[in-house]
Order: sequence, then C-alpha cells, then structure tokens
Amino acid sequence: MKNNIWFIRSFIVACSAMILFATSLSAQNPNTVNFPAYSSQTREIMTFPKVLDYEVLSCDFHIHTIFSDGLVWPTLRVSEAWTQGLDAMAITDHIEYRPFKNYTNSDNNTSFDIAKSAADQTGLLLIKGTEITRKQSVFGHFNALFISDANPIAVEDPKQAIVEAKKQNAFIIWNHPGWAVDSTYIKDFQENLIKEGFVKGIEVYNSTEFYPRALAWAIDRNLTIIAAGDVHGNVESGTLKREGVHRPMTLLLVKEHSLTGIREALNAGRTLAFFHNFLAAKEEIAKGFVEASISIKKEFSNDKSTFYTLTNKSSVPFKMFFNKDLYELPALSAISVSVPKGASKISVVFENIFVYENRTLAHDLQLN
Repeated sequence: MKNNIWFIRSFIVACSAMILFATSLSAQNPNTVNFPAYSSQTREIMTFPKVLDYEVLSCDFHIHTIFSDGLVWPTLRVSEAWTQGLDAMAITDHIEYRPFKNYTNSDNNTSFDIAKSAADQTGLLLIKGTEITRKQSVFGHFNALFISDANPIAVEDPKQAIVEAKKQNAFIIWNHPGWAVDSTYIKDFQENLIKEGFVKGIEVYNSTEFYPRALAWAIDRNLTIIAAGDVHGNVESGTLKREGVHRPMTLLLVKEHSLTGIREALNAGRTLAFFHNFLAAKEEIAKGFVEASISIKKEFSNDKSTFYTLTNKSSVPFKMFFNKDLYELPALSAISVSVPKGASKISVVFENIFVYENRTLAHDLQLN
C-alpha cells in the first residue's frame, strides 16, 4: 500500500514538472537561446555610520539631460543614480543653452516631470533645479535647487535670473569656479552675489576638477561645500569600478531622510565633498566623520608594543600618515597597526581629507 502511495505521489510530481516544462517551452521560441541582460538594476550600497548623530545621504546636485546639453533621457539619469548608490539627485538643465530644443518642447520643467515618477518608484529623492548659465570668466554658472518653476528664471539679465530663483526660495550654488579660466578667482558679480546672500554653496569639485582655492573660500565665507558630477553623457560604471572610485557626490549629514532634511543640511553647511577617494569638508565635520567611521580595538601587547585593529565602517577609504609611514584603510575593511606600549593616542594626518586650501586633516585617534 505504501509503495502504491509513493508511486502515485511521484507520478503526480513528474506530471506537474512536465506540464511546467511544456508551458515554459510554449512561451518561448525553441530556436532562441536566452542570455542575461546587459543592463543591471543592482544597486550599489553606500555605507556610512551616523556622523555627529546625523544620517549620511549621498547626493549629486548637478546633472544634465537631453533637455539641455546632456545626451540621455531623464529616466536614465534616475537609473544611473539609483544603481550607483545615490540617495538624492537634482536635474539642473540649462535654461539658456539647449542645443536639442528643436526636438524637445520649450518648458524648462520637462526633464524633472519625466524623471519624477521613476525616482518615486525607486525611493530616490529628486530635487527640481536648473542651471543659470552666463559667460564663465565674467558672470559664471549657478545651480538653483528646490525651485518650483524654472520658466520665470529664464530671463536675459543674469542678476535678475538669480533674483527670480531666490524668489522661489532656491538654494543657489556657484558651479565649477575654476573651470575654463586661467586662474581661480572671484569677479565682482560673484563677490556681490555672495555678499548679498544669494549664493549659499560652492562646488569645490566638479566632474574631474578639484578647486583647492574654492575650498578656502567656502571655509572663509561660510559657504556649503559641494562635489558634483555635472554629468552630460553616460556615467561609466565600468570605468569607476576599474579606477576603484565612486562617482563624485556630496555627502549630507541630515536630521531626516527627506527633501526637507536635505534642504536643512544644505542651509546648515553639513556636507562633505567626496571625489576620487578624497574628501573635502569643514574641519569639525571631517573630524566627526573620521571618529564615526574608524573604530579601534586593542588586540595584544608585548614588552615594547601594543597591537590594534582599525576598522573602517564607511564606504570612504582613508590614507593615514603616522609612525613615519603611510597606511591605507580601504572602505569597509580593517588593518592591524602597532604603537609603542603605553601610547594613549595615534597622531594621524589624513592624506585624503582636505580641510582648507592645500591643507589636510590632522587628528588624533584615541586608544582604548
């Protein structure tokens, strides 16, 4: 009897498998062999501990699409940002420079409108913005974030364009101050915008360029420090992986994971510029980031030395000079170091963290 029951069950399972197999064949062309798709929807996870009791968000506030001089559709920008680990992004198409205008409509809000539903589906926070573009050597370029309507900002007078953006309570960033000029300097137009309180942030890194002088301006004039991709073509994830870096991004220390939280952090200047495995930040924020990211555990002591494990809990690597040697602590990794027995701290110079023009962070790691 048991053998009969076993036979009946086995027969039913075999028949079910044959039905499923036949169904799958009927849904496919028997002369087609399928391979994995080339595009990836796998998200890279950026990992950060809380810093100074704030959550860390990764953001890019300077991105272009085909609705200005970019080369891709707005939804592709969302896909790139999500798969590459960003939490938030701003589409900042030019309002003056639109080489594909004959093939797109005349509404300057269109790229945001197209991207919004795709961003919502992935949980990516999308900020409405635009880039105000004038002659670089005289006026410069500026991104206006958190606007409600880009169309009124499209006026001929550059100062009036800034004023119109400010009427919409925009957060205004001075873009790539060292790009396409023979020296990094502040012209009268830019100086007045800063003094009058229109410009609140400045890019110290843009695309592939770092501007150490702009970092000094940010510190001296209390401007929010920004790193931006300023992407026009594809963001080549293969190239980034080969170089062992992430796309440029601004790390924000936020009270809450929301657009409101992002705006508050920008206003307060709680940011770090992250680019090519370097950081640029105000010194107190840089110290807070280091202290949150690196944990220290005592492992062993002998007559002369004490051995510690240094663990990096963040996606940012560290290059640390101490004991007359350069140590590399990769992202989400650990290293073992030794110090003279009885030492209470390690005096470190962080070679990849800039806190002023041509000055890197010096900070002591306290030992247990």
